[in-house]
Amino acid sequence: MRISLALAAALSMAMSVPAAARDVTYRNERFGTVATFPSEAFREALPEPTNGDGRAWRSDNGAELFIYARANAGGETPASIVRDRAADDTVTYRRAGDRWVVVSGFRDGKIFYERYIFRGDVIHSVAIRYPPNLRKTYDRLVGPITKTLRVDRSS
Repeated sequence: MRISLALAAALSMAMSVPAAARDVTYRNERFGTVATFPSEAFREALPEPTNGDGRAWRSDNGAELFIYARANAGGETPASIVRDRAADDTVTYRRAGDRWVVVSGFRDGKIFYERYIFRGDVIHSVAIRYPPNLRKTYDRLVGPITKTLRVDRSS
């Protein structure tokens, strides 16, 4: 009897513990862009665009996540991405290599953080935007999310 009471107590405790957050890995079939993010951070998947270039998600509190790619028809470079962002936005952080760039700052009253990787004639990206009052929550997520960005052309 003691064993079954202990088992019942253990099962009851296990059932009352909240489930661990689930990560979502998005893979874009058109370009092979892949990135992973915690489902609880961006709960609402927005409708897919008809051109198949990526996907967006939104949180209940105004944060947004975009995972997408585009053809590099205009000959963009990491330096040109930084230059274009600085022309339109307040850029507070930039770091670039030969085939990647990270740029962050403020746009339209929100914090933005974007990572781009250049592969062949395609630019792959993860972009996160969130209100400044959510900085404590989302600043800790941008690195782990954007570092998952990769290209997987296998099917």
